[in-house]
Amino acid sequence: MSKDAQGLDITGSPACAAAYDRAMADYWGLTGDPVGALRSAVQADPGFALGGVAIAALFLVGGFRGDHPEVVNALAFARKTIDGATPRERKHLAAVEAWAQGRSFEAAQRWEDILVEAPRDALALRLVQDAYFFLGQPLAIRDSSARVEPFWDKADPLYGFLLGVRAFGLEEAGELGAAEDCARQAIERNPADAWAVHALAHVLETACRFDEGADFLKASRKHWTSAHFMAGHNGWHLGLYQIEQGRHAETLADYDRFAAPKLKDDATLDRIDAAALLWRLELEGVDVGARWADVAKAWRGHVDDHVLAFNDLHLAFAAARSPDPQDAARLRASLAAYVEQGKGDNRDTTAEIGSALIDGALKFGAADYRGAIDAITPVAHRAMRIGGSHAQRDILALTLIAAAERAGDHPLLRALLAERLAVRPTVKVREALARAGSRSAHARRLPKLDADARPN
Repeated sequence: MSKDAQGLDITGSPACAAAYDRAMADYWGLTGDPVGALRSAVQADPGFALGGVAIAALFLVGGFRGDHPEVVNALAFARKTIDGATPRERKHLAAVEAWAQGRSFEAAQRWEDILVEAPRDALALRLVQDAYFFLGQPLAIRDSSARVEPFWDKADPLYGFLLGVRAFGLEEAGELGAAEDCARQAIERNPADAWAVHALAHVLETACRFDEGADFLKASRKHWTSAHFMAGHNGWHLGLYQIEQGRHAETLADYDRFAAPKLKDDATLDRIDAAALLWRLELEGVDVGARWADVAKAWRGHVDDHVLAFNDLHLAFAAARSPDPQDAARLRASLAAYVEQGKGDNRDTTAEIGSALIDGALKFGAADYRGAIDAITPVAHRAMRIGGSHAQRDILALTLIAAAERAGDHPLLRALLAERLAVRPTVKVREALARAGSRSAHARRLPKLDADARPN
């Protein structure tokens, strides 16, 4: 029996505990090779059950299906050795097994149960944060970290990362001031904390501080690019700022330099970011050329994964714009089979919400803008359930606005822009609403908006 860096018992040799600590540092820091460190440890010590559990969990976090051989083999190893493990480690195995079988809410609750007894469990805390993110539970993201933070030693090497996690939860819950303070504390401790950088990027984007956000990400790029699991996504946030600034050529140049080459790595988040960025650019009227072909090719091998409705929505963006018209047909057929035959929390979310959003994306791509409106509108305000962040799901609001404009539905366009103005009081939105309002006999004079107006 050994102990990890947080003082918790680890079944295995001191070398296993050291490998586990390295893996946790990499997982929280979004860098290194956490799976590689754990694999070496389990090969050296077949009694290291938590190593197998953590390997399976990390593959699931990365977007692998529960029946993927990497997940299946890691869990099989853990089951063989779990009898000699601690009760806490056995609870981890039960949580990851639930997640692999599609019972995501159960998995999250099991990790929360672990944290009640062991609030410094680094694996449980980071996994439950990811689970809540995938489940679209922003208040749970915030509250889970709040429940354990007082019990962490500020000298702990992971404490700064905990602040970054806390900052993101606060931002997603709408507490922008507290989120910014927390994120800046984390970055002051460690400028290379890519998750804290990411949290602050969210704050600045939500607060419509686009110029400040772009300057911040450019100035800190030399730090966050070392976190290879997050570098592409922070670059995506920079792209959002540039789109708001109208710097579309710069966005495309960054896409070609940083995002497109990462598609070959076949990482889920990279595929999501590439599809989302190109879709947003096209919503702005930008010609992205032949770039969709590579994105659609990267997604094609994952048409039957159905890990998250959020992922499938981005697959739909790629399929809708693919030069191969069969990509959309393949997705529709696979999705219908999944809804009919699948099981688990994501299947239910897909059946109730995700399928409609995906149908809307495919119809928008086919220039059936009225069909896109009719598909998306009834579920738009429940879209949080598909997972992802507010900033990522904002693509749905933008798609609806574009669909209304292209369908010539000016009353709906005015309504959507008025809704957006309430949360995005920018000159750009105000001017768009003024243009839409001028087409109507019901148009009224809109009050002047200061250029530097901010949300409350």
